Amino acid sequence: MKKFYALIIFVFIIALAVRFSYFPKNVYFSYDQARDFFFASDILNGDIRLIGPPSAASDKLFPGPLFLYIYAFIQFLFGKNPEIYSIFFRLYNALGIFLVYVIGAKLFNKKVGVLSASLYAVSYEQSQYTLLMSHQPLAVLSVLFMYLGLAMLLFEKKVKGLIIAALGLGLSIQFHYVYIFIIPSVLALIYLLRKQIPKLTPKYILKAVFLFLVCLLTYIISELKFNFRFITTLFLSSTNSRLHLNEAFYVTNRFIYDSFLADYKYTIYILILILAIFVYVIFKTKLKKGGLFLLLWFVGGILPSLISGTKGYYYSASASVSLLILFSTIVVIVYRSHKVLACVLFLAVLFNNYLLIINQNQKGPNLEIVIQPGMLLPEEKKALDYIYQNANQKPFTVNALTVPLNINTTWSYLFEWYGKENYDYLPIWSVKPAEGFPGNLAYESSRSKHPDTLFVIIEPQNGIREVDKNKFFAEESYFTKIVEEKEFGTITIQKREKI
Repeated sequence: MKKFYALIIFVFIIALAVRFSYFPKNVYFSYDQARDFFFASDILNGDIRLIGPPSAASDKLFPGPLFLYIYAFIQFLFGKNPEIYSIFFRLYNALGIFLVYVIGAKLFNKKVGVLSASLYAVSYEQSQYTLLMSHQPLAVLSVLFMYLGLAMLLFEKKVKGLIIAALGLGLSIQFHYVYIFIIPSVLALIYLLRKQIPKLTPKYILKAVFLFLVCLLTYIISELKFNFRFITTLFLSSTNSRLHLNEAFYVTNRFIYDSFLADYKYTIYILILILAIFVYVIFKTKLKKGGLFLLLWFVGGILPSLISGTKGYYYSASASVSLLILFSTIVVIVYRSHKVLACVLFLAVLFNNYLLIINQNQKGPNLEIVIQPGMLLPEEKKALDYIYQNANQKPFTVNALTVPLNINTTWSYLFEWYGKENYDYLPIWSVKPAEGFPGNLAYESSRSKHPDTLFVIIEPQNGIREVDKNKFFAEESYFTKIVEEKEFGTITIQKREKI
């Protein structure tokens, strides 16, 4: 027993090393992060929030606000430095190795648990989740928590597993409403393994329902307040949309690419092999119940993309862990008679993740997670240092070509936190920013009242239409001329003077 505990602690240390690789150089900070950190500040100032930030899918769909209260707590203890938030996300995700170990051990055995936790520790996909400071990656642990509860209920006949599963599912939906769509897979799992369920007393059922509803309380209150806007929008979008088979297939292939073989020419063959293994395990071995559990876990991770049509990482937290546990089970079985082959298979998967990590993680989140590459905090701080040092303690104005367009939330946060803290004064924004978005920098629309020096910040231009770029530069060049231009990673700073 002590041997396994020591191994898991060692695996946890490896998980930390992987997740803190390139820190703080790869701390990503863009609009979503600045917006949410501003909301956290508002909470500390007494703004009680019932909903999270708007969803990209619809301006009527919102995640729960729990993560904003977590941010507020971090900010209360440690301040506004985004690096502190990034540390939290890396630590938080690394804790998943303990849940993965326990789930693997309960479904099969401790050896499977250790191997599964090891694969999770060096997972490229999970390391990418740690680089995105947002509500979606927080669902990684809550989804694992839900499957731990189900494993306890169905494989150990422990009734408290129902309570743990209900809490995990409720928290997952709180972190992102899209996890409502994994409920059909969970219900199918419970139905197919119903003979495994112990006798449930009304006490435990009521506890589970109560905890689940507590997790969804903010949704319930906001629905009553806003005339069931969320449910109506979600129902209409679900009933009016077709199943998105191409997107679901793409996400499935990405699981294979990230976890097993980083070459899309061959991922389809690996996928077919995995499905064949599922069929064999379920119908031809004594491990059929564990195989069925993992298969429905895997399917549950695909359902959100199948229904919503989104291909990104956001809707599939922990889904690929089911494949890691399946692969670990196969390795343990193969090791009994073909030790060298088992070791080669396991090391090959580790190497695949290692290559992806060293090639991408130093650059921050990949383009399937974020729109703008290279919005990294160290480069943003260097850009602000350049601006302030060239301003020579004199007043200056700032304009920016941003994503989203005409919103200064990202740079307002950076100036208010880093600029004010290190240089003791703030710039003036040169145009009126879009209304309704966080940010406290003063603005002055009258060009005649601007200081002589202006700095234009140009973010990575992915997602900005060519017509909007041309309009921005044409308008700015009418009033000012470029004196100097300098690049900080993917961010460009133009020092300008009045014409």
